[in-house]
Amino acid sequence: MKVANDKPSLITQIKDIMPMLVIAIVILAADQLTKTIVRGKLAVIGTLEVIKGFFELSYSENTGAAFGTFHDKNSVFIVVSLIAIIFIFIYYNRYKENIWMSVSLGFILGGALGNLADRIFFGFVTDFLRFQLWFIHSFWWPNFNIADSGVTVGAIMLVIVLFRDSYKGRLED
Repeated sequence: MKVANDKPSLITQIKDIMPMLVIAIVILAADQLTKTIVRGKLAVIGTLEVIKGFFELSYSENTGAAFGTFHDKNSVFIVVSLIAIIFIFIYYNRYKENIWMSVSLGFILGGALGNLADRIFFGFVTDFLRFQLWFIHSFWWPNFNIADSGVTVGAIMLVIVLFRDSYKGRLED
């Protein structure tokens, strides 16, 4: 029996956080598995063309942030990642009833954990996915990985959810 002033039981807390954690674990596992394969196989050959002129697997070690900016600031990004993960849990706790919020934060958390693991264990983030932008023939998008994709997809979903909820709130007023 739950009294009004009691905190939710541990089982209830775990059930509440499960949607976000399951997605985060799937993203983290896929990210770390692909990076392990890439470090073992692709690091030796460097680049493997998959779809000529459009997509290739290209091994790189990123000690910076997005698009290779802020090189050699690994310790700063470890701290920033840890702070971001804490904020994800705080934010999740406020919006756990919203399944889309849970899903978006799960993607972001999984991506953050994937790149954080690389930074802690290797001192760099392994990037390997590379696309040429079809509308700019000679421009290849900078290398990225599954964790980066998780953060990006999660952030886009988060923005959509926040705008949708804000729009709904205005309609109800």
